[in-house]
Amino acid sequence: MGQSCSLSRSWKAMFVLMPTLVGLSACAPDYLASKMTGRQCQAGYLEEGEDWCAPPERTPPPQPYCTQSWNGVDCWARPELTPNMAHETYEGPRGLTPEQNANRLMMPAKKVPPSTQYFAP
Repeated sequence: MGQSCSLSRSWKAMFVLMPTLVGLSACAPDYLASKMTGRQCQAGYLEEGEDWCAPPERTPPPQPYCTQSWNGVDCWARPELTPNMAHETYEGPRGLTPEQNANRLMMPAKKVPPSTQYFAP
């Protein structure tokens, strides 16, 4: 009776210690840093002389705002700074769709930041 009790204690100890041992494997620091920062972290980056974690993905720059003028087409990067702005010559999408941005960042669509900094006028 006493032997079966010690056997069950050792099994319990194994089930308690197994996740700890698996969590402390060789890839655990990279995995933990990746989960904490939200960026891809690998020790291989250190060998290349870079930071441990990859830089965060930045959104693509905003599309230029182009209007028709006497000399052709004029484009501005920051239309909100220009008063009395004329209508835009191109009225297509002004950035990536959430699905395209999720594909670009290789992330789930629910966790993806907005694809542009500026909203369509």
